[in-house]
Amino acid sequence: MNKIAYSAFIAFVASLATLVSISALSSSEHDTTGGENLEPITLEQLAEHDSADSCWKAIHGRVYDITGYVPDHPTDEEVILEWCGREASEGWDNKRPGVPHSPRAQERLERYLIGRLVDEEGEPVETSATAPVATDFRSDTGTAQASLPPAEDERLARAMLGLPLDGHYRGVFTDRGSIQVNVTFDLREGRIHSLEYRHLSYRGVDYLALEESDERYPVMLQYRQIAERFEGEPITRIFALYQPERVVDDIDGYSGATLRGAKVISAIRDALNRGVYAWP
Repeated sequence: MNKIAYSAFIAFVASLATLVSISALSSSEHDTTGGENLEPITLEQLAEHDSADSCWKAIHGRVYDITGYVPDHPTDEEVILEWCGREASEGWDNKRPGVPHSPRAQERLERYLIGRLVDEEGEPVETSATAPVATDFRSDTGTAQASLPPAEDERLARAMLGLPLDGHYRGVFTDRGSIQVNVTFDLREGRIHSLEYRHLSYRGVDYLALEESDERYPVMLQYRQIAERFEGEPITRIFALYQPERVVDDIDGYSGATLRGAKVISAIRDALNRGVYAWP
């Protein structure tokens, strides 16, 4: 029995040593990909992979092929596809305003590493880093303390007050897995600017693709009126769309009541819930 127990123990130790060796070897191999050994990829090459069929994105000088992960991403597919084919450090560092992705997410991301981002001359492409931490004030003891730059202090204050931050926003309304409304807009001092539709459809009809001769084209014009008439308006103005006939004109027999105003509201509120897509 002692011999059997001893043999089992030796086998266990040998297995453990093998696993440690493999882990160390994998780590060593991964470390060698941290610099010049990575495949150089230009911005032009990166831009060719901008869809769900082939989604590459660059983060802090490294390029990742996340095509296989897109279906498993916890948010709507539209969100992650926005960063395909482009430098995506900003989105990675701001999962929410000022909040980067977790170390666990970083570890998962490394599985998809395929190269390093370079310019046409083969030189590394500089990426925008997160804002530096300032040390421009002192405590009562005279010791320098870390503080956020003034611009970020303002963002933090507005967030704590529950006020929407100035910036660029994108949001969607989906029904049964299908995107019906996708909007983009800017907020400046709590007012809407440059509201546009990136996608607008209902029952299989793509309103953005309608010709002027189409009988439903007047409805498209009414949606455009919404965007035009919200320009410079406070964000709270969106609730008028619960009665869209108060916002748009009747055109060619189509009354404002035919619009799905609540879906536009939902898309805008989705954008606000997601947070700033890009800082101004």
